[in-house]
Amino acid sequence: MIDYHVHTSLCNHATGTMEQYVRTAVAKGLSGICFLDHLTLQEAGRANAMSPQEVPMYVEAVRRLARQYRGRISIRVGLEVDFSPHHVDRCIEIINTVDLDVVGSSVHFIDGEDVVSRRSAWSRGELSPDAVYTKYLGVLDSMLDYDYFDVVCHLDLPKKFNRRPSPSAAQGFRELLEKIREKNLVVELNTSGFHYPVRETFPSPELLGRCARLRVPVVVGSDAHAPESVGRDFDRARDLLDAAGYRHLTGFSHRQREAVLL
Repeated sequence: MIDYHVHTSLCNHATGTMEQYVRTAVAKGLSGICFLDHLTLQEAGRANAMSPQEVPMYVEAVRRLARQYRGRISIRVGLEVDFSPHHVDRCIEIINTVDLDVVGSSVHFIDGEDVVSRRSAWSRGELSPDAVYTKYLGVLDSMLDYDYFDVVCHLDLPKKFNRRPSPSAAQGFRELLEKIREKNLVVELNTSGFHYPVRETFPSPELLGRCARLRVPVVVGSDAHAPESVGRDFDRARDLLDAAGYRHLTGFSHRQREAVLL
């Protein structure tokens, strides 16, 4: 198994050194790990992401670890870009200045607020689920009009606090999967949801099954923000992938895909 969504202390809300994450991955028998730290160019979120000036240093630090652990584990480096239509051009500029293995893209912000923060109005139940999901799906749809990324991260993230999409919003996610297939993108199976009130992966098992039927490739990520979380719940992820019919995961090297046996 490979863990393709691991953060670092550079994002200002994760703990541990990069090497501690790698050592945990080795101890758990993973064949690969990919650092996918935040690139967020929204003022409300800058405290929870590295600065653009830190990106080259971050990439080189991971490359050093890759050389150090060559032969023991595959170590890749990427970015989780928080999509903002106002900052997307600058994000693309940053991506193009460094040698990355993979770029993931995600949506956390709606109308300038991080809706999946524990401090958000959404977390307190003060926002209409229909309004939040409608806006979220709209931003995701806009994100999919761009080509700067390889992986869609934690697709149905707003359900984090166990406020699930209505039937119409659920249909919206299914329709977006058609667009994801047309764009030839990879979907992340993110296991962090097991540790939030929703108690299931992002995306849901139902959407994962639909990904399989559409032949959308997948990669698995723990979204680890501490070394001990690397590879967390991957046994459960493997069961879900087996049930959906997946036999391979998708890895990356220098933005090129690699097939990885489950």
